[in-house]
Amino acid sequence: MSRGVRPLVAAGAATLAGLAILLAQPPVGAWPLTFLAAPLLLLAVATEVGLPGEVRPRAFRWGLLAGVVGYGPMLVWLVRPAGFFAWILLVLIQAAWLGLLAVLVRPVVRRTWVVLAAPLLWVGMDAWRGVFPLGGFAWGTLAYAHVEGSWMLPMARLVGGRGITLLTVLVGALLFEAVRRVHDGAEGSTVEQLRDGLPSAQRPLLGLAGALLVSVLATIEPPPATGTTLDVLVVQGNDRLEPGELSSREEDLAIARSMRELTEEAAAAGGAADLTVWPESSVDRDVFGDAGADLRPEVEAAAAAAGGGLLLGVNRAGEDPDTFLNSAVLLDDDGDPVDAYVKRQLVPFGEYVPFRAALGWFPPLRQIPRDGVPGERTGPITVDDVRVAVVICFETLFPGLVRENVLGDDGTGEAAVVVASTNDASFGRSAEPRQHLAQSRLRAVETGRWVVHAALSGSSAFVTPEGEALDETELFTRTTIRRDVPLVTGRTPFLVVGDVVGAGARLVSAMWLLAVVLRGWRARRLPADPRPERP
Repeated sequence: MSRGVRPLVAAGAATLAGLAILLAQPPVGAWPLTFLAAPLLLLAVATEVGLPGEVRPRAFRWGLLAGVVGYGPMLVWLVRPAGFFAWILLVLIQAAWLGLLAVLVRPVVRRTWVVLAAPLLWVGMDAWRGVFPLGGFAWGTLAYAHVEGSWMLPMARLVGGRGITLLTVLVGALLFEAVRRVHDGAEGSTVEQLRDGLPSAQRPLLGLAGALLVSVLATIEPPPATGTTLDVLVVQGNDRLEPGELSSREEDLAIARSMRELTEEAAAAGGAADLTVWPESSVDRDVFGDAGADLRPEVEAAAAAAGGGLLLGVNRAGEDPDTFLNSAVLLDDDGDPVDAYVKRQLVPFGEYVPFRAALGWFPPLRQIPRDGVPGERTGPITVDDVRVAVVICFETLFPGLVRENVLGDDGTGEAAVVVASTNDASFGRSAEPRQHLAQSRLRAVETGRWVVHAALSGSSAFVTPEGEALDETELFTRTTIRRDVPLVTGRTPFLVVGDVVGAGARLVSAMWLLAVVLRGWRARRLPADPRPERP
C-alpha cells in the first residue's frame, strides 16, 4: 500500500468504526456491529504505524473521527433542549476519549499484546468518561447495544455491562490480529495471502473461538422471584410535543390534570394499585409550598384515587431560593409525603451550572435560573413493606449508583424492584427515549430486578430481569400501563462484587497512560532516531 493511500484507508476505517458504534445502538439496534467497531479502529491506527515521520497525533485524529461519526448523530437529540453549541461540546468530549484510546493502543497495535490491551483500554476509557468531566456521561457504550437480542446479555449478571464491552472488544481485537497476521505474513494475491498466512493466524483464531465460547458459557440465571408481586401503575400523561400557546404555569397545570385524570380512570377500572408512578417532573413546581399551590388539588385528588402509594415526580424547593431538589416523593392517600428520594447524580448544564460565578454571563446558561442540589440517600423507599429502589433520569447511566440504591447502603435494606423515573419530553421524537430505555434494560439484567421504566412522555415499559421490555408505550401518548411485578430479593454476582471490571480497567488505563507519557518524555530527551519505527 502506497504512503499516499494509507491516510485514506485510515480515515475510511475510522469512519466505519464510528458507523458501527452508531448503528449498533437503538433505534437501529444492529448489535452484531459492536464486534466490528474495535477492529476497524485498530486498522485505522495501524495503517500509518511505522511510516517515516509518523507522529502520535494521527492516532488521536482517527479515534476522534470515529467518535464524531458515532456520537454526533447518536446525541443529536441534545440540540433541541440545549442548543447546537452544547451538542458539539458533548460530542467532542465523548469523541476525545476514543482519540485517547487510539493514542494509548498505538504502541502495541502491530503486536500480539493488542488483543489484551485494546479491551482493557476501551473499557478503561468508558469507565473514565463515566466519571469525568463533571461526573461523567458514558452514553452509547457497546454493552447497551447488546440488549437488542445478543446472546452476551446474560453475562451482565456476572460481570456487568463493562464486562460485556470487554469481551466484545476482545473478540474484535482477536479478529483484527488474525487478519493482520494473514496480511503481514505473506505477499501476493489475496488467495496466496490466505494460503500462506493462515498458519500464523491460528492462535488468534483459536483465541477468538475461545472468547465466543466463554461468552456463551459464562451466563447464570437471574435470582428467583419471591413468589409475591407488587401491583404497579405507570401514568404517562404528557402528550404535548410542543406547549403551543400555553404559558409555563398553564402547561404545568395541563399536565397535572392529565395525570390526575388517567390515575382516576385506571383506579376506577382496576382498583387502586399498590404503587402508582408519576414520572420525573410530572409536577414541575413544589406542590408542598406556595409555588405549586395551584397544582396541589390535582395531586391530592390523584393520591386519593390511588389509595396512597403515589410516587410523585416533583421539583421541590431547596433551602436556598435559587436551588431545587429533583425528587420522587411517596404520598399517602391524603397527598402528604411519607418517604422520598432525591436525585444524586445531576446533569451539568441541565440541572445546574458548574462554576456559575464564572460562566453565568453566557446567554444560554441564563435559561437555567436555579441549581439542583444532589441528594445523599442511597437506600430504597418503602411501599407496603416492599422496598423499592428509585433512580431518576440519567442516573440509569451509572451502574454503581443503581447498585448502591438497590443494596440500600444507608441501612434501609435491599430493594426488591427498581423504579427508573424520567422525563424525556425535551428530546422530542428522537432516539433518546429508546437509548435511555436500553440503559434500564441493562441495569435490570445486572441487578436481577424488574425495572419499572416510567417516562412522562414515553417510552415507558416494564423490564424483566432478562432485559426484555414489556408493555412499551408510544411517545407523546396519554396512556397507562399496569402489571403485577414479581419481587426479587436474591443477589446477582454483580450486586455482590460491583463493577470490578470497570474499576480494574480504569486503573490499568491510568497506569498505561502514565507509561506512555513517561516514554514520550524520555524519547524527547534522547537524540532523534532517523530510522522508521519498528512495526
